[in-house]
Formats: sequence, C-alpha cells, structure tokens
Amino acid sequence: MSAAGRAGSLRTTRRGFLHLAGASVAFAGLANLRALPVAADAATDGRFFSAADGQRFSRIAERMVASDDLRAPAWGETRALDAVDALCARLDPELTAPLPTLLRLVEWSPFLFELRLARFSSLDAAGRDAHLRGWMQSRFRWRRQAFLALRNLALLGYYSQEQTWAAIGYRGPLLGGAGSAA
Repeated sequence: MSAAGRAGSLRTTRRGFLHLAGASVAFAGLANLRALPVAADAATDGRFFSAADGQRFSRIAERMVASDDLRAPAWGETRALDAVDALCARLDPELTAPLPTLLRLVEWSPFLFELRLARFSSLDAAGRDAHLRGWMQSRFRWRRQAFLALRNLALLGYYSQEQTWAAIGYRGPLLGGAGSAA
C-alpha cells in the first residue's frame, strides 16, 4: 500500500480527535489526583454513579485494592464506593464526564481488546487481574491513563476509610480525629 493510501486509512474526524483529546485530559487529571479528604459525607446531595456504574466500579476497585493481609477489609466491607462517589460528585463535571463511559468500556473490553466472548464481570479473579494488567501495560497511553485514573480513585476511596488504616500502619490524623494524641 502506498504512503498516500496508508495516510488515507488513518484519517480521523476533527470531532473524534477532540473527543479523544478531551477524554485523555480528563483521564490524566483523574490519574493525577492525590490524597484529598474523600471520606463519605452526608453533605453531598446527588450521587455521581448510577447503581450499575457503582457496581462496575466496585468490581474493578476490589481487584485493584485486593490484599492477602487479613487485617485489610475487602473493598465491599468499607464505604469506599460512597467516598469515591462523593468525591466525583464534587469534582468539575468536565473532569469526571468520561468516567461512566470508561466503566462501560472496561466491562466490555475483554471482547473488544482480547476478542474473548466475555465481559469483565463474568471473569474470575485471576482473569480480572490479567485483564486489568493489560490496561496497565497497554501500548496505548490513553488506556494506561484510564487505568491510573481508576486505580487512583479506588485507592483514594479505600484508604480514606478508617478500618483500612491498621493494615498499612497508619494511626490516623495527627490533629484531631481518631488516633490523635490531643
């Protein structure tokens, strides 16, 4: 195939490019989140995740924070999803808008990227881990950034929960709250 033929097959629309660029910026922003006060609170009026998206995120997050440490509670034994939901509800909608689509993409990506007739939710724990490893090590930067965004949200939500602190040796905030010497 000639260079002109190859160039013609690689064309993309301006709208498609801008959409991909916008999603990449949002994923990069979420991937760069650092420890913020994300404890679930009743002050957040609305929910960010739909029930289905909350379940999708929980299935992903439980593999990202899974531990063999018996002191570490499972993702579902904490209010981590509530914490992530409250955080996303407070963030700029431009930043979080691609997240529901990303969750659906991860759900269907075993079929899309590996040509497996399976959804993420139907895989066993080892299959889910292998599939997420594919996102983490992908040759496509946007997939790696999307993985980092999901992982950062999962870890922020999980480790904001007091019952997870003993497993990492954290005794709580130095000033006020649990573990305080004051």
